[in-house]
Amino acid sequence: MILSVRVKLVIAETPEVVLQGVKVALYDRDQASMDDHLGSGVTDETGQIRFVFDSDSYMDEEDLPLWKVDSLPELYVMVFHRDGEVILSTRQQALDNHLPKLITVGIPSALAVLHGLL
Repeated sequence: MILSVRVKLVIAETPEVVLQGVKVALYDRDQASMDDHLGSGVTDETGQIRFVFDSDSYMDEEDLPLWKVDSLPELYVMVFHRDGEVILSTRQQALDNHLPKLITVGIPSALAVLHGLL
Protein backbone atom coordinates (compact mmCIF):
# COMPACT_ATOMS: atom_id res chain seq x y z
CA MET A 1 0.00 0.00 0.00
CA ILE A 2 1.37 3.43 -0.99
CA LEU A 3 1.03 6.13 1.68
CA SER A 4 1.59 9.88 1.51
CA VAL A 5 2.01 12.63 4.09
CA ARG A 6 3.11 16.26 3.95
CA VAL A 7 5.27 17.92 6.59
CA LYS A 8 5.11 21.67 7.12
CA LEU A 9 7.59 23.66 9.19
CA VAL A 10 6.42 26.88 10.82
CA ILE A 11 7.53 29.22 13.57
CA ALA A 12 5.70 28.04 16.70
CA GLU A 13 4.81 31.53 17.93
CA THR A 14 3.74 32.79 14.50
CA PRO A 15 2.51 29.81 12.44
CA GLU A 16 1.94 31.94 9.36
CA VAL A 17 5.75 32.18 9.05
CA VAL A 18 6.99 29.09 7.22
CA LEU A 19 10.51 27.73 7.12
CA GLN A 20 11.81 26.96 3.66
CA GLY A 21 15.04 25.26 2.64
CA VAL A 22 15.23 23.21 5.84
CA LYS A 23 16.23 19.54 5.80
CA VAL A 24 13.71 17.20 7.43
CA ALA A 25 13.38 13.44 7.71
CA LEU A 26 10.31 11.31 8.32
CA TYR A 27 10.44 8.19 10.51
CA ASP A 28 8.17 5.47 11.83
CA ARG A 29 8.69 5.02 15.58
CA ASP A 30 9.20 1.44 16.73
CA GLN A 31 9.44 0.12 20.27
CA ALA A 32 11.20 -3.22 19.81
CA SER A 33 13.36 -2.49 16.76
CA MET A 34 15.15 0.36 15.01
CA ASP A 35 12.93 3.21 13.84
CA ASP A 36 12.21 3.11 10.11
CA HIS A 37 13.50 5.95 7.93
CA LEU A 38 10.76 6.82 5.42
CA GLY A 39 12.46 9.65 3.56
CA SER A 40 14.24 12.97 3.81
CA GLY A 41 14.42 16.18 1.87
CA VAL A 42 14.22 19.96 2.02
CA THR A 43 11.12 22.09 2.56
CA ASP A 44 9.87 24.16 -0.38
CA GLU A 45 8.81 27.83 -0.53
CA THR A 46 5.61 26.96 1.36
CA GLY A 47 7.61 25.32 4.16
CA GLN A 48 6.39 21.89 3.08
CA ILE A 49 7.72 18.61 1.81
CA ARG A 50 5.74 15.58 0.63
CA PHE A 51 6.77 12.06 1.54
CA VAL A 52 5.49 9.03 -0.36
CA PHE A 53 6.35 5.56 0.93
CA ASP A 54 5.18 1.98 0.76
CA SER A 55 3.78 0.13 3.77
CA ASP A 56 6.68 -2.33 3.38
CA SER A 57 8.96 0.53 4.49
CA TYR A 58 7.67 0.47 8.06
CA MET A 59 6.19 -2.99 8.61
CA ASP A 60 8.18 -5.28 10.88
CA GLU A 61 7.67 -7.97 13.52
CA GLU A 62 6.10 -5.64 16.07
CA ASP A 63 3.36 -4.75 13.56
CA LEU A 64 2.35 -8.40 13.17
CA PRO A 65 0.10 -10.37 13.10
CA LEU A 66 -2.70 -7.92 12.28
CA TRP A 67 -0.73 -5.21 10.47
CA LYS A 68 -2.61 -5.75 7.22
CA VAL A 69 -5.82 -4.81 9.00
CA ASP A 70 -5.06 -2.02 11.42
CA SER A 71 -1.41 -1.02 11.65
CA LEU A 72 -0.36 2.41 10.43
CA PRO A 73 3.02 4.02 11.02
CA GLU A 74 3.79 6.04 14.13
CA LEU A 75 5.17 9.05 12.25
CA TYR A 76 7.60 11.59 13.56
CA VAL A 77 9.81 14.27 12.08
CA MET A 78 13.44 15.19 12.64
CA VAL A 79 14.61 18.68 11.70
CA PHE A 80 18.26 19.25 10.83
CA HIS A 81 20.75 22.11 10.87
CA ARG A 82 22.75 22.61 7.67
CA ASP A 83 25.68 20.74 9.23
CA GLY A 84 23.55 17.63 9.77
CA GLU A 85 22.93 18.13 13.49
CA VAL A 86 19.42 17.19 14.66
CA ILE A 87 17.89 20.29 16.18
CA LEU A 88 14.36 19.01 16.82
CA SER A 89 12.55 15.68 16.94
CA THR A 90 8.84 15.01 17.35
CA ARG A 91 9.43 11.34 18.27
CA GLN A 92 7.77 11.70 21.67
CA GLN A 93 4.60 13.07 20.01
CA ALA A 94 4.18 10.22 17.47
CA LEU A 95 0.67 8.78 17.58
CA ASP A 96 -0.08 5.06 17.30
CA ASN A 97 -1.78 3.94 14.08
CA HIS A 98 -2.35 7.48 12.82
CA LEU A 99 -1.72 8.72 9.28
CA PRO A 100 -2.39 12.45 9.02
CA LYS A 101 -2.40 14.15 5.63
CA LEU A 102 -0.34 17.01 7.09
CA ILE A 103 2.07 17.12 10.02
CA THR A 104 2.73 20.70 11.07
CA VAL A 105 5.86 21.15 13.16
CA GLY A 106 6.23 24.37 15.12
CA ILE A 107 9.85 25.40 15.63
CA PRO A 108 10.37 27.84 18.52
CA SER A 109 11.60 31.15 17.08
CA ALA A 110 14.66 31.21 19.35
CA LEU A 111 15.70 27.78 18.06
CA ALA A 112 15.10 28.82 14.44
CA VAL A 113 17.23 31.94 14.87
CA LEU A 114 19.98 30.06 16.75
CA HIS A 115 20.32 27.55 13.89
CA GLY A 116 19.86 30.01 11.01
CA LEU A 117 16.54 28.60 9.80
CA LEU A 118 14.94 32.01 9.36
